[in-house]
Amino acid sequence: MFGTQNMRPFIRQLPVTLANQIAAGEVVERPASVIKELIENSLDAGATQIDIHVEKGGKRLIRVTDNGCGMDHDQSLLALERHATSKIQSVEDLFQIKTLGFRGEALPSMASVSHLELESRIPELPDGTRIRLRGTESPNIDRVVMPPGTRITIRNLFYNTPARLKFLRADRTELNHILEQIQQLTLSYFQVGFKLSIDGRETLSVLPAQQETQIEERLASVMGVDFVNNCLELSGIQENTRLHGWIGMPHLNRTNSGAQHLFVNGRWVRDRMIQQAVREAYRDQMARDRYPIMVLYLNLPPDEVDVNVHPAKREVRFAHKDFIYSLVRRTLTEALASVNTNTPREPLFTPADEEVIAHLPKAASQPAYWPAPPVRPTRDSSYHTPRVSDSGSFSPPPSPKYTPPSALPPSKHETPLDLGQAIGQIYGTYILAQSPNGVVLVDQHAAHERIVYESLKTALAQNRIERQGLLIPETLQLSSSEAEQLRLHHEKLTQLGVGIKDLGHNTFAVHELPALLAHAPARELVMDMVDELNQFNTTSALTDRLHKILARMACHGSVRANRPLKTEEMNALLRQIEQTPRAGQCSHGRPTHITLTRNDLEKMFARR
Repeated sequence: MFGTQNMRPFIRQLPVTLANQIAAGEVVERPASVIKELIENSLDAGATQIDIHVEKGGKRLIRVTDNGCGMDHDQSLLALERHATSKIQSVEDLFQIKTLGFRGEALPSMASVSHLELESRIPELPDGTRIRLRGTESPNIDRVVMPPGTRITIRNLFYNTPARLKFLRADRTELNHILEQIQQLTLSYFQVGFKLSIDGRETLSVLPAQQETQIEERLASVMGVDFVNNCLELSGIQENTRLHGWIGMPHLNRTNSGAQHLFVNGRWVRDRMIQQAVREAYRDQMARDRYPIMVLYLNLPPDEVDVNVHPAKREVRFAHKDFIYSLVRRTLTEALASVNTNTPREPLFTPADEEVIAHLPKAASQPAYWPAPPVRPTRDSSYHTPRVSDSGSFSPPPSPKYTPPSALPPSKHETPLDLGQAIGQIYGTYILAQSPNGVVLVDQHAAHERIVYESLKTALAQNRIERQGLLIPETLQLSSSEAEQLRLHHEKLTQLGVGIKDLGHNTFAVHELPALLAHAPARELVMDMVDELNQFNTTSALTDRLHKILARMACHGSVRANRPLKTEEMNALLRQIEQTPRAGQCSHGRPTHITLTRNDLEKMFARR
């Protein structure tokens, strides 16, 4: 039994190797966190050019090379010792952190779970020092000819900690994290050039940016041309705190907060309080399940922010959080309110028309054909399944004849639906119908979303998602990170009915969409699909993930709220609902229709 003399625990000092591996568990979460720590060291060393090379998602190789101040022989050896740092000298320094790294744990932690090679040279010496570490083995030290600066190579990450290695995701997933990490750093340090090569292919290359045009080009390279052409630049100063940056127009939004970048004194962080302030600023201009795109910089005295609250330094604590919340919300709200008085900015970049035309698919010159959705068995010879027309509206049945429910065979529902006949439309959003059972209110968007979703599920299961060639492909000018993610998911997008051509320079042409969604906004649809595909990992159920993507696609392709419908279109939608499985809720779980029975109405008016 625990607590007896035989089982009394004893306090022991951990071996150095084990202590380093425990520290590595906090600092080295995945290849992206290794790259973050190495680049931050390069930035603190004053580098103006940083090159990153990655193989196999960072599992096989990570190499970061900079042109910073470098280290001599003794300093290089000391850098590999725990808690050795040039960033802090006293307790007071802990509360005025002005650098990115300061703990002195990163390099020894990496060395304990990888094969590490450190090469460094200071300008005053003709050659540099090379130190090779392999787990617990003694370091191998020699001289190396190299330019001034530092080069650190990490091979076989987690080779000696298989329990950690098995929790790494697929190479594609790890690369996504690496791209996001480098994107954040390039947005924070415009004066530094960055170059990224993945498996020998140059993926990103940005030059140092000083002038306004160079800064806009850097912003376009990282965030995408659409953001630069549809953003507001803002700046707010109060007391000793400054907030500046760029925020996207409300129509430019995403499915998650991944495109929101906040930098506090140059450090990329996540802060729920500031995210809430941003949501409040956009509250009346954006749907609740969408997130704005932004790049914001908050600069304040170092002693008013604590950066030492998270092992990976991804969170901070503000001394005056209410003041920060108010500053962010007010500055963004004022910027958004002024948009109507601002002169629309000229597009920074526009695609070359001849380049797009050169990549038009052959089908673009042919008459467009929109196949009907899968036809389900009709109830009798006088009852026809409606279809969606080329304009996205509902085509009515050839005859509006109404068949009483008693004369109809059972549908695929456990309880056959009978939604009756449409009487009218309320607020351009809800269909009012009368059936023998009572009065029915239908949310036209939620109902059509379920119809499209079930049709897409059926088509995917049968591997026959029908496609519609676009007359004029829609051009996407993406950021380096977005472009790489799209390339990684190209095969899966094709399977889901999206045809895309890579035009180079992070520009793509969407030339095909699923037939049911041919009138959906192509850019928003494709980028939402990529966001969902980025959630894939080796432990997730593929079918569940694909169905989640189909649900997102259905939302884009469904008839919207506030759209007037003709009586025939309303009745056609009612008939489709009756023949659709699980028609009671949309793919997000919201009800598609409600019924007030005659008894309900009579009780409301005290007639019973």
